[in-house]
Amino acid sequence: MVGRALADLLQLGFFDTGLMYRACTLAVLDAHLDPADEPGVVALIHDIDLDVRWPEPNDPRIILAGVDVTAKLRTAVIEQTVSLISRIDDVRHELVRRQREIATREPVVMAGRDIGTHVLKEARTKVFLDASTEIRARRRLGEEQVEGRDSTFESVLAATRLRDELDNTGHRAVHREQAAEGALIIDTDAIGIDEVVAQCAELYRQVNSAA
Repeated sequence: MVGRALADLLQLGFFDTGLMYRACTLAVLDAHLDPADEPGVVALIHDIDLDVRWPEPNDPRIILAGVDVTAKLRTAVIEQTVSLISRIDDVRHELVRRQREIATREPVVMAGRDIGTHVLKEARTKVFLDASTEIRARRRLGEEQVEGRDSTFESVLAATRLRDELDNTGHRAVHREQAAEGALIIDTDAIGIDEVVAQCAELYRQVNSAA
């Protein structure tokens, strides 16, 4: 939500890199591949036609084999499987390559757990948003309810904890001590989205006015 709101304010494209991993997960499931079959998964990901387009700055659309699959990427089965795909080294390497290529097209607000630490180390503006597991789960539950899904706090909390565990590989910034060097760390537990967006926008403007 912060990334979308910030992109809307700055009139930049919003790019949630997690959606690319979800699209890859969808491709794996549609191909009836076992997520544990790493060679098969990697071969598939290297060959898929995957892109991101922006009809509106804060509305990234994920295009898989020429089809907009954005609406299919938040299902429970993808939620449960995506970390199994994203933790494969060769999958990450391929998607990082694609993410970097996309970032060269135009300025974007790029969201993900390895952006400042790995994907775009050279980015001038880096922000790490910190929040407790319970707060993140409650926010995610709110998003799922808006999307019409019949989720419970307990199920979302369990999924959040599992994702943290699977993502805590050293490649991704899960905890604040893993934030990229020079990143602004914002504790979001006690402040609203408007204040978080304002802090991010102010940092962006300061950095770019000094460039």
